[in-house]
Amino acid sequence: MKRGAAFAAALLALAPPADAAAPLTADLLPPSLLDSCEAAAPSFGAYAPPIAASVRALTDIGAVSARDFQGVRIGFCALKAAGGPVATAACADSVILLDDKYARADEALVLHATLAHEMAHHFQHRDKKAAFGEGYCESARYAADKPALEETADAFGDAVAELFVLGRSIEIFNACAAPVLVYLEAAEPVAVRGTTPAFLRVEAGAAALAPERALSGAVRFHARTAPGALPAFAWEDRAGPHARIVESRPVRLKEMRLKAAGRETGPFRLRLTCENASGRRSDR
Repeated sequence: MKRGAAFAAALLALAPPADAAAPLTADLLPPSLLDSCEAAAPSFGAYAPPIAASVRALTDIGAVSARDFQGVRIGFCALKAAGGPVATAACADSVILLDDKYARADEALVLHATLAHEMAHHFQHRDKKAAFGEGYCESARYAADKPALEETADAFGDAVAELFVLGRSIEIFNACAAPVLVYLEAAEPVAVRGTTPAFLRVEAGAAALAPERALSGAVRFHARTAPGALPAFAWEDRAGPHARIVESRPVRLKEMRLKAAGRETGPFRLRLTCENASGRRSDR
């Protein structure tokens, strides 16, 4: 799928202008600035509202889990004003600093991509220290690794930015021995399904993509085995608040939160099985 203008704008915002001087690396900034910002960086659960909102967005879209953020301190700092980068992740400590500009509401999309980039560094630092010891961050090996680490983090941040513009696809896999008819709507859709609700037919043992993409794995759906299949089976919440008319049939939707297949790629996945207790036998 072709990337949209919003995605291109987000990527341009991540890069400095062509005629701009390269920012100082974080290790060249005044130690007093970094020390004061790191000391003030809150822990998980106490992040500043723009950061907390970005953390929620990243976890909702499946790029980073809430567990990944536990133990990571993240705060704002006047990095650009000091001639530095827009963000930095300390190798020796689990601290991420973001430039003050990301506190603005109009920077939300770029903040998501930037925080994803810095979390990629956090994962890299964690894994490298586990492999080579705590001295890794001061070693020649770390200095030699930096270009490759940066390239990987750049790719992850770009992929996450694309997810926020295009959304994740939603894959429905039918593990039943009969075809199923599925109506599904995302709680946070990116592309709407159209004006007329309709069932999607998924053959036995096959997969199909829902007609809309999503920013989170929260979905509402109704599914039932196709007419003539025995035993008949349905997935719905008869007491739920979400009632719809789909192809002239009144249905009640079941709520579920789906997991993503991968951090930066792959769909949200809904697996339907007729042995699943979340469904029910139908008397029709």
